[in-house]
Amino acid sequence: MIHSRVSRRALAGLLLFAYFVLTHAAALTGIAFLAQGAWLGLAGLAILVVPGVLGLGVGAALAAALLVADADTLLKVPPIVINLALAAWFAKSLAPGEEPVISWFARLVRGVELPADLARYTRNSTVRWTVFFAGMAGVAAALAVLATQQTWSLFANGINYFLVGALFVGELAYRRLRYRHHRHPHFAEVVRTIIRARGLAPRRTARK
Repeated sequence: MIHSRVSRRALAGLLLFAYFVLTHAAALTGIAFLAQGAWLGLAGLAILVVPGVLGLGVGAALAAALLVADADTLLKVPPIVINLALAAWFAKSLAPGEEPVISWFARLVRGVELPADLARYTRNSTVRWTVFFAGMAGVAAALAVLATQQTWSLFANGINYFLVGALFVGELAYRRLRYRHHRHPHFAEVVRTIIRARGLAPRRTARK
């Protein structure tokens, strides 16, 4: 059972890597079958990641989309959808009675309720991430329409993820300096917590 889960994760990681490589290669070369391979890799990834019959349905629907649209056009959709979905998730957590996503992560890492100053900071951080992902979706959409394939791919498959990493590391560094009077977990502990948070969700009623 454990071996099966590891194998599925390894295959999912391989398909994700292939998706990025083939997408960028298709944008650089204009070779249609590379774009088609990238899209089918995404369909396969959906089957592995989305559980049960639903995953099969999503994968089949993605594969069937090639019958009605060319792969180059389809590949421009995921960066927009993913960024919008993340923006919506972060934004939803800012509603009254919800726990902001960054506050939730911070609470999971620390294992205790957040001090008032960190609670305010993590709420503001959740706002920043919401705006960030919405902005990334807007840029991806604009480049998909206005830019060359190469420029779009450079952003969607490279710069976008670099900026995510830069904001993540920048926030960690700022928090350690600004709130040095609090204990802060190591970077590896933060990453482990994010991975462990799969299947969990922020509280519906946040502490005021």
